[in-house]
Amino acid sequence: MGKTKTPAPVDTTLGTAAYNLAVQYSAALTARLPAGMVTTLAADLTTLGASPAPAAPATPAVAATPATPASTPPSLAEAVASATGLITAIHAAVAGAKAKSAVRKAYGITRKAATEPRAVLAAGALIATRAQAEPTEALSLGILPADVTALSSALAAVTAAEVVAKGSTGGAATAKERQAAEVRMHEAVARIAGAGALAFATNAAVRAEFAALVVKKKKA
Repeated sequence: MGKTKTPAPVDTTLGTAAYNLAVQYSAALTARLPAGMVTTLAADLTTLGASPAPAAPATPAVAATPATPASTPPSLAEAVASATGLITAIHAAVAGAKAKSAVRKAYGITRKAATEPRAVLAAGALIATRAQAEPTEALSLGILPADVTALSSALAAVTAAEVVAKGSTGGAATAKERQAAEVRMHEAVARIAGAGALAFATNAAVRAEFAALVVKKKKA
C-alpha cells in the first residue's frame, strides 16, 4: 500500500491572530463583519490544524466597548437544532402571512422538513438567499434583517460544528476542503483587519494590532 501524502502545512498565524482579535473586540466588530464570519474562521482554522483558542476579554483601558467573553461552541446536534428552530419559525411566518405559492416555494416551505446537517444548511441558504434578494417582500412577511442575520450565524455554527465532529471521528479534510478553508481564512483576515482599523480609528494602540494583520507585499 502506498503512503498517504501528508498535506503541506498552511501558515495560520495571521488567521489565528485575526480570530483572537475578533473575539476580543467582538462588541465593536460584530456589526461590521458578515454574519457568521468569525464562527466560520474558527472552523477553517480547525480544518487547517490550528484550533483557535479564545482570547482574553479586552481591558476597559483599550476596549471601545466591553468585550463579550467567548462561549463554548455548540455541538453539531445543538447547532442543527438551533438552525432548524429558526428555519421552521421563518416558514411559520411565511405561511401565516398567506404568501403565494411561488413565494412559499422560494422559501422552501413545500419541501420536507430538513433534519440532517447538509439538508438544514441547504434549507437555510434558500431562505437567506430569497430574503436578501427580496428585502421588501421579506419585511412584508414579517422577516426582519436581524432574523436573516441570526439564521446566517446559525448556519455558520452548523458548518463549524461539522468540522469539529468530522475531526473527532478521525475524518480528515480533503485537499479541496483545505484549499477552500485557506482562501476563506485569508478573506476573513483582510475583512477583520479593515473592520478593526475603522472601529478603532482613534485608538492608535488597538488599531496597530489590526494593522499587524495586513501583510505588505514585497517589492519586485
